[in-house]
Amino acid sequence: MEQTTNVDQSLTSTISSSEEEKPPPFMMAGMTAKNFDPARYAGRWFEVASLKRGFAGQGQEDCHCTQGVYRFDEANRALQVDTFCVHGSPDGYVTGIRGKVQCTADTSLKREVAALQIEGGVSERCYLRFPTLPFIPREPYDVISTDYDSYALVSGAKDTSFVQIYSRTPNPGREFIDKYKAFLGELGYDDAAIKDTPQDCQEMSMGDLSAMMAAPGMEAMMSNTFYPPPLGLTKAVEFNPFTSIFDTLKKLVKLYFS
Repeated sequence: MEQTTNVDQSLTSTISSSEEEKPPPFMMAGMTAKNFDPARYAGRWFEVASLKRGFAGQGQEDCHCTQGVYRFDEANRALQVDTFCVHGSPDGYVTGIRGKVQCTADTSLKREVAALQIEGGVSERCYLRFPTLPFIPREPYDVISTDYDSYALVSGAKDTSFVQIYSRTPNPGREFIDKYKAFLGELGYDDAAIKDTPQDCQEMSMGDLSAMMAAPGMEAMMSNTFYPPPLGLTKAVEFNPFTSIFDTLKKLVKLYFS
């Protein structure tokens, strides 16, 4: 109990300090994190632990080295994100996808007692979409809390079935991960089910990462613009649009890059 109290006090102190800061020039008001600043949030985040149940988590069970690279698109009031992981082991194959996080007015929130209200009485929710894969339904995207420099807690579902612990460094240590697992437990997440994400790949600089992601094969995968070579297949390959994005990508990678 004492450890939980210390966690609560630490997180409360961090969040309170963040809330006292002057609001940024542009905010994404649909986030739980108050005065959420997408420009400060942009950059590279390493997933160090996560809980991924349901549709959104399918195909990610064997992921190592999951990362998200965010860019703030001020003109479109959105966060662009390239997410990828290495499957099976540090030497496995890579899959990735490009998405967009935007906040939109949601009139249903006005009927909710705990709705997020911003100036002018407009309520918003934020969603992650995959513009090049319109058959994939949008998913909620909510930054619960962040200090921008070291950690971010991100919900990807309407309930407590999907949450990620982000770090600016790939291996922040046991104390860091346990601290935020405990905090999420206090918010109603099943902290015992939040699993560590292995960050055991060879370290890559941001420059090397950008070069890898700009490579023709990777760019085609991220933007869903595959131009298949003659495969010489002896039987049909079935793609089910109702399976998860990662399951579909894994099939495509095995076909085009093996």
